Amino acid sequence: MSSRLKNFWLILSALLFSVSSLPAQRLSPGFDALKAETIGSDLALPEPASGRLENSPLISVRAERLRAEQLYSDGVYKPAPLRMSDDDNGRLIMLQGFHWYADSYWIHPPGGWWGVVADKAAEAGKAGFGLIWLPPVSRGSYYPTEWYNLDSQWGTRDGLLKAVRALHSSGIKVVADIILNHRNGSKDWADFTDPDWPTDVVVRDDEWTGSPKSLYADEGMGDGGCRDIDHRSPLVRRDAKIFLRWLRETIGFDGWRYDMVKGYPAHYVGMYNKDSSPAFSVGEYYDTNRQLLADWADGTDNSPGKPNASTVFDFTTRYSIVGAVESGRYGPLNDNGRAAGFIGWWSAKSVTFVENHDTSPRDPNFLPNASAEYKNQRLIGYAYILTHPGIPCVFWPHFFDWGQDYRSRLQALMDIRKAAGITSTSRLSIMAASDELYAAIVEGESKRVAVRLGRSLNWDPGPGWTLAAGGERYAVWTQALH
Repeated sequence: MSSRLKNFWLILSALLFSVSSLPAQRLSPGFDALKAETIGSDLALPEPASGRLENSPLISVRAERLRAEQLYSDGVYKPAPLRMSDDDNGRLIMLQGFHWYADSYWIHPPGGWWGVVADKAAEAGKAGFGLIWLPPVSRGSYYPTEWYNLDSQWGTRDGLLKAVRALHSSGIKVVADIILNHRNGSKDWADFTDPDWPTDVVVRDDEWTGSPKSLYADEGMGDGGCRDIDHRSPLVRRDAKIFLRWLRETIGFDGWRYDMVKGYPAHYVGMYNKDSSPAFSVGEYYDTNRQLLADWADGTDNSPGKPNASTVFDFTTRYSIVGAVESGRYGPLNDNGRAAGFIGWWSAKSVTFVENHDTSPRDPNFLPNASAEYKNQRLIGYAYILTHPGIPCVFWPHFFDWGQDYRSRLQALMDIRKAAGITSTSRLSIMAASDELYAAIVEGESKRVAVRLGRSLNWDPGPGWTLAAGGERYAVWTQALH
């Protein structure tokens, strides 16, 4: 073979090799050998383009996002009619399936937090929980970066799928924590990937000083740790719907807990619910003003009767009952014969709770070392929400981490609610509300339940009632309906 022909084939081989499926390699020492054989030819291979690998559709997270767009975009995917029945949801008890100190920053179980949830799924189902609220699944959690990257501080994608399957096998619907108000960039403040967005989705008055930004200011409360997103953007709305549909159909979630809904108008939640068909929806409107809670829930459904309005966490009831048990003043729980919380106005749309990850003290040493009095006060609170209208939510560490006796007392209250057939809309009659005494009767579908809270013993429901549960400063009786 002539020297010129040999050089041609060597150069051609090198060029073919440079565009093969082995990117970013310098081809050493083979590259140097080829240069030597070309008798001084100045053979130089181009460097790979910056970011080429990160933008490749072969990357698993990006491939997942592209597949979601193909399957769940408008015009391709048709959501089922939205039917969030208050009758069905009203019989459910929710479990908040995490706390602040359950992620990998604090604990390191072999399967991550998802492994813990999967291991406890059967126990939770047997206990009677019908809903579980899981933390945000995307990388970054409450400050999400890549929506479709499910390898997060809570565990891996495979671990999440295993947990969802275990919960479904135990008869529990799974609620995803959805963060749509704000978002962080993958490496910087606003380099949004998977889904990919330009920076003009960031509201005009966001504290980020870059540009371009949206022409419009924030429609609600901002979050200083993230970029606040403009839901007036068609791209944002499109991608939010695709993401929710992907979580529903591919990952297996049944419903949504919308984070920080003060940040954007309620009608967007109504739209996202309609376009993703969750079985359950609840918003975190962090405010004790029940008129604001009512206005928000009302704004999520513009149809007559509001059958598909989202529920909302009842912060009014939470702060009222905790204030009452801590002070001994139960009078404020009575609003002219109605409950003073949001349950007194619209109990079908009220998710009641005693504590959650936001209201529980922010101290990693608190939960394992909480005082006996603190635990007693919270148990009194549970005696209230588990016997009253609304959809009660139990905090994970209270049920699983505070010992068998505490769990048994919670279980007894849950069993009473289930056996009596108390729903979110059960009729409530307040019998007494004063210093150191609260008493009420709630009519379930099969039994009446009477509850007394406080130090005073100057009330009981009378003859014909059976004491079903009791503890320090609370007692619960039941009576069959005739």
